[in-house]
Amino acid sequence: MADFTIYEYTGKLTDFREGPFMTAFPKLWVQPEHDAFSPTGPSAAKRIPVVLESGGLFAVNLTASIDVVPPTRYSLRCEWLDSDGGTPIGWAQWDFIAQPGGGPISTMPNVMTRVWYATTQPPVDRAGIYWIHPVTDEVREWI
Repeated sequence: MADFTIYEYTGKLTDFREGPFMTAFPKLWVQPEHDAFSPTGPSAAKRIPVVLESGGLFAVNLTASIDVVPPTRYSLRCEWLDSDGGTPIGWAQWDFIAQPGGGPISTMPNVMTRVWYATTQPPVDRAGIYWIHPVTDEVREWI
């Protein structure tokens, strides 16, 4: 079986004053955009709960977006709950591409990019591929 790596993605949930809003009873999770295949088999696009530490810090372990087929982006979603902690009263969502190596989610792009580095044209007819010619350094967007 193929070997692949799980990376840690981190962040800090804050308000616009950079203050934590733990008193808003946030519930946080990450969810892949769609089902995919990892190197070990099928992977379901189910919610992955994320634990918030004091001050709003969090970390979640994920497979990099390009390590699954088809590549998928993730959504980090937060619902804040009423004082009873049961009824959602608001939500926010951030989409991101989990880059190999992990790191802060705030530095991850939210648009999937495909690059083909070869002297021959890309082997698939798919829009959005950047073709880089290794000899001429010419870059073309494959449409």
